[in-house]
Amino acid sequence: MNIELLKEGFLLMIIGMGFVFFFLSIMIYVMNISGKVINFIGKYFPEEVEEEKYVPKKKTAGNNDMEIALAIACAVAARK
Repeated sequence: MNIELLKEGFLLMIIGMGFVFFFLSIMIYVMNISGKVINFIGKYFPEEVEEEKYVPKKKTAGNNDMEIALAIACAVAARK
């Protein structure tokens, strides 16, 4: 084994890992700053919140019984 190739490989690995660490550190810093800026802007220009009205579904006894019977039949068929 050539020791020089091993040294160059480790140097290249350290440079690559350092570049990734530097890039991720800068990205985290920028994301934190942009989050603070967006929160600051959000105080003065809040989003409009649209209220949704809840409309309950009407249940019919006939449809519910049929669905239960179908589920039981499927479970029994799958078990066999």
